[in-house]
Amino acid sequence: MTKNKKYLIFLGFEGPVCFNRSMKTNIRNLSSASKYMLIAAVVLAGIGLALAIGPLFSPDKPKPEERATWLWDLESLLAERPGEIIPFLREHRVRTVYVHADAELAKPGMPERYRSFIAEARKAKIEVHALGGERNWALPEGAKGIRAFLDRVAAYNASVPEASRFTGIHLDVEPYLLRAWESDQGEVVASWREMMTDYREFAHAHGLHAGVDLPFWLDKVTLPDDERTLDAWMLDTADSVTLMSYRNQAEGSNGVLALVRPMMQTAENPSYADKRVLVGLNVAPDEANSLTFHEEGAAKFRQVADRIADRYADEPAFGGIAVHDLARWMALEEQGGGERGAD
Repeated sequence: MTKNKKYLIFLGFEGPVCFNRSMKTNIRNLSSASKYMLIAAVVLAGIGLALAIGPLFSPDKPKPEERATWLWDLESLLAERPGEIIPFLREHRVRTVYVHADAELAKPGMPERYRSFIAEARKAKIEVHALGGERNWALPEGAKGIRAFLDRVAAYNASVPEASRFTGIHLDVEPYLLRAWESDQGEVVASWREMMTDYREFAHAHGLHAGVDLPFWLDKVTLPDDERTLDAWMLDTADSVTLMSYRNQAEGSNGVLALVRPMMQTAENPSYADKRVLVGLNVAPDEANSLTFHEEGAAKFRQVADRIADRYADEPAFGGIAVHDLARWMALEEQGGGERGAD
């Protein structure tokens, strides 16, 4: 066979086809049936090639959602599950851990535990945010408390290498549980907003992410000096919000998707392009079974989490699922069998 010839053998036709001037002659010599079969074969080959290389040029598929979780007692969990925490976080695609770090940072030996844990987590590409919060921090009389917490976090970060530092702060302040919320909601909201503004300024001044836990119903709270509702104001003020949308069903009027819809719709506004909304699910015991997956089990939890992630996979503001809390989550998965590995 010459250098510029190849053999074409398919659909009953066999013979040399020269990819030069004689090619037209070869094709002309084919019968009508063979010509049609040749055309069909070429078309099919083109379709096959397109299917083969199409994924190389198509937009990336949405990645599996990233997750966050709360860790309320680092010391106890390290003692109960030595060597298990980081592998679990990696397996379950956790990218941020809210680690309670208030008075613990002053306990003897604890700074070294935080230092070691954070370094190991960040090596695994997991961010660690300092978690703290008291209800009265949102009131004027609680200002000293939140300031002491923020100062402890800053002092800790200044005392350790960069690899062992918190990369963010996460507040769990729930002033709507105070009696004052019922008697003078307007004053509590005003004080809460002032606290949030000061908190954000402190976090950003120290190069830290400013996150906050919020209930899902703040769209019902209006503001006297702003056309926005309180949920939108909070989203604008913080870098990320984690909604405590604690239900064990995704669908229905009282399901997670319905509860988080107002905030997710708010986050669609281009002015919030750099904000993230995480959807919180609860696996810890609670006052009602409908608020947690503690009794439902790991399979039901995964089903609901996957449904929420599928719904918001294409939404830029969706920051993933946040699971409350890590110790209970590890126990739940242990009882219900492991989840498939991280992608």
